[in-house]
Amino acid sequence: MKHTYITRSIGIFGLFCMTMFLACKKDFLDKLPQDKIAPEVFFNTASDIKIYVNAMYETRTPFYIFNVNGDNAGLDLGSDILISGTTVTASLNQVSATGVAGIESGGWSTGYSRIRQDNYLFKYALGKVEKTPAADHFLGEGYFFRAFDYFSMLKQYGDLPIITDLVTEKDVANLYKPRQSRNEVAKQIIKDLDSAIKKLYWKGQGEAVAGRINKEAAIVFKSRVALYEGTWEYYHGLRSTPFAVPGKDGKEFLELIEPAMLQLITYQGARIFKSGAEPYNRLFAQNDMSAVDGVFWYRAYDGTKLPQSNNFYLKTNDGGPSITDHLVDLYLNKDGSPQSLTTPYSQLNTLSVQLDPRFRQTIWTPDRGPYGKIPGRELASPNLRYPIVAPILSAAAGFNSTGYRTYKGIVLNSAEQFKGETDDIFIRYEEGLLALAEAKAILGTIGQMDIDKTINVIRGRVGMAPMNLSAVQAIPSSVYREDLGFTSGAPNIVNEVRRERTIEFALEGYRLDDIKRWAVFDKVVNGYIPKGAQLQEFLDYFNTPGALTADGFDISGVSFPLLKVSGTAVNVNAFIGSGRINPYFKSPQFQTAASVGFYINPGRDYLTFVPLSQIQIYQAQANVKLTQNPGWN
Repeated sequence: MKHTYITRSIGIFGLFCMTMFLACKKDFLDKLPQDKIAPEVFFNTASDIKIYVNAMYETRTPFYIFNVNGDNAGLDLGSDILISGTTVTASLNQVSATGVAGIESGGWSTGYSRIRQDNYLFKYALGKVEKTPAADHFLGEGYFFRAFDYFSMLKQYGDLPIITDLVTEKDVANLYKPRQSRNEVAKQIIKDLDSAIKKLYWKGQGEAVAGRINKEAAIVFKSRVALYEGTWEYYHGLRSTPFAVPGKDGKEFLELIEPAMLQLITYQGARIFKSGAEPYNRLFAQNDMSAVDGVFWYRAYDGTKLPQSNNFYLKTNDGGPSITDHLVDLYLNKDGSPQSLTTPYSQLNTLSVQLDPRFRQTIWTPDRGPYGKIPGRELASPNLRYPIVAPILSAAAGFNSTGYRTYKGIVLNSAEQFKGETDDIFIRYEEGLLALAEAKAILGTIGQMDIDKTINVIRGRVGMAPMNLSAVQAIPSSVYREDLGFTSGAPNIVNEVRRERTIEFALEGYRLDDIKRWAVFDKVVNGYIPKGAQLQEFLDYFNTPGALTADGFDISGVSFPLLKVSGTAVNVNAFIGSGRINPYFKSPQFQTAASVGFYINPGRDYLTFVPLSQIQIYQAQANVKLTQNPGWN
């Protein structure tokens, strides 16, 4: 049985305390209910704080349980690089959206309920708990989680009321604060992270064990926040969008990244996970991340306890999440040259040899064989309905629609099915390294030595050609298409770092945040019609009986051609000219290259709405105007 980082058997007293701390009414304005256990008799020891912050781990991080859709295979859904099968991604299809704000918003009420929980800890523990290194570490975890909670809200709403004290509804002046500039919110987050960094142990030392927050995680998270806000202010300012911060260019945040990361680089060096023939892929399929280089925060799973297990084994049954051409077209050739400058788009097996090795370690290619022959998942009689190389065969089925199937992090051990112990990564070293490279590229201070200790450390793990600054500067500007997330006219190195980031963190949930902070969300999404692999290679395979029988399929009774194209009422279709699969061929909005495609409102959809109920409450209770976000009414 694998050790887990949070004890679930904390006893009646622990559960009672957690219930008291977490219970809230409809929104953050309500007080926690009165209880028999007073905080004055708690928070005396490091163990007391640990019990309290354990609850934060459970509510702040995803917990995957028996999800047949492959669990975290869909983290980039809602962006341009991953779509939901044959169902048009609603969040990117806002043509008819009215912009009327909702009465309630779960993100707002949940966010401030969690911030109240954070503030409760500091109200009663600071200055009271025994002063020990262990207690300091757990307080550091508390600071990390308050930063985590505010950052989650910053990304959704931008400007926010900043509340760092435990206030009650009687304390109107502090409870009903107006929204403060996102610049100030980000500064508060950085302040909390600085406190966390000072207090936390390094990974594996002291209390920083088995999946708990550590100093490394806090440093990388600081780089995440600083990069996000710095680039948001920088790029939205350059474009003069409604989301720009007056008088701010973001450089004050970008300049925080280098000193923070130099502290970590001095400690960590170039140590990242490099084991096995496909180290990038295998990084995400480890059963115990405690000794994995560069993995700083993760959830540990225990297959012997069902609520603590996952089903990452089914990642290849991606249940609809399908990779698009926008990701595939971003990969460089193995020698570092852009694929658009060399050979035209090729079939999957050719691409697996031609492109950056991370392509083959992220996307399944036919040369690996069909579903029933995956090592560790062999079937005596492979089912023809679920061949791993197939695009969707029926509009009603819930399987891959583009021909680009997830391979990254696939679990190849059949013992993991329904009781998986594969740990789940939340923060890793590579993020901090690329944040440093991006910040220095924007500030104009990046040199080859910076690239060598960041990007080339990451590339070296998979045998990708190292990045050369001179070669990057010579790339034609035509390569940097705005619909892929590049900024026209930006220095080549800025765009190349963006490419590197998208490839390295593909399917990990970073893409939507990135294209929003780069102020290219609308340029990437508007008019975009997702495309897939070349249809012909799938027609050739599925309509060749010998190919199917060679792969072990029973084709008795099967009528050929099995896969056919005939208008919009059949199995699949493709774009004329390119021959690439059209996953949304049954939707009029996506049928041809001239169709409307996706659409978001560039003056509204970078942020969500402030709930109308909160605007009304602020006005009624304290005569405070809680402003609405741009484009919402």
